[in-house]
Amino acid sequence: MNRKTAGVVLIVIVAAAAIAPIAIYGLEVDVATVSMGLNVSEGPLSALGKSPAQIPDFGVGLTQVQINVESTNAYQYMLSGVTGRTEVEDENPEDGAIVDITITITLQTPSNQTIEITLTPGNAEGTGEKIVETTLGPDEGVATSGEFHLSIVIMIKVTPPGFDEPVVDLNLEPVNRTFTIPEQ
Repeated sequence: MNRKTAGVVLIVIVAAAAIAPIAIYGLEVDVATVSMGLNVSEGPLSALGKSPAQIPDFGVGLTQVQINVESTNAYQYMLSGVTGRTEVEDENPEDGAIVDITITITLQTPSNQTIEITLTPGNAEGTGEKIVETTLGPDEGVATSGEFHLSIVIMIKVTPPGFDEPVVDLNLEPVNRTFTIPEQ
């Protein structure tokens, strides 16, 4: 292949990559960003300096669930699929407890289609506030205007330092929320 042909092929590939997000999603994409606050607090017992018979106590709870609907450009949405659409922020990762979070989101679309999404944002370290944020867009079922219903079930396991098994293993009460994607 000569240089001229190689240059043309390269230009075609770059142009295709540049217009792919717009061809797939259009110029703008409506997304719902779901933000969940989880609190894991250590109780009066501490695993450090205690005999193996003493198991530390942890309080676990959901502090907030917020949904923010917004439009974003197709490039940002497509890039978020590459870099990850779920993030966890830790408040106090120094205490060494391993906090394993699994979130199951059941999304009901305006056409009554039910989509189940399981998020495993990984092991978060330490007690304190955890902010878990995920973006729902066309790839996750938010592809049309109308009213969407979410049911969110969060499972949390807490394994303190010095323990091989979790001392907390529970499902929090389901949280139900509704959001609306406006018509364009």
